[in-house]
Amino acid sequence: MRPKAIISAEWLYLAATLLLIITSAMAWSEMVALYGAGLTAGITAFLVGLYILLILCTTRGGSRVALGLLAALTVLGLVSLLYQVATGVLAIGLLGVLNTVQGLLTFAGLVLLFRPNARAWFRARAEAVA
Repeated sequence: MRPKAIISAEWLYLAATLLLIITSAMAWSEMVALYGAGLTAGITAFLVGLYILLILCTTRGGSRVALGLLAALTVLGLVSLLYQVATGVLAIGLLGVLNTVQGLLTFAGLVLLFRPNARAWFRARAEAVA
């Protein structure tokens, strides 16, 4: 049975992915103007699909590779958010708030995935496969 930390992390990451979809819809016209509709749609679909795949492989399958990739994407997203704040280019208003909340949700999910009971679950899953 999955520990509560894993289940909570899954929900936090899925909520962050939902916010990714919402913020993409909010910034859709600006992104299309910069990159075109095809590229914007492709990148958005790829990112959403990648996050969902990594979330499910991590929290349902116990994959340490998926955990590593999810952790790397989370850290990259947080560094990007901090860079936007530091340089003053973070979106203003609701979009900026949602981007910040999304970053906080992913950080909280990542912390939960490295709690002792979650690490024990990943270890047990790895031993069951081996």
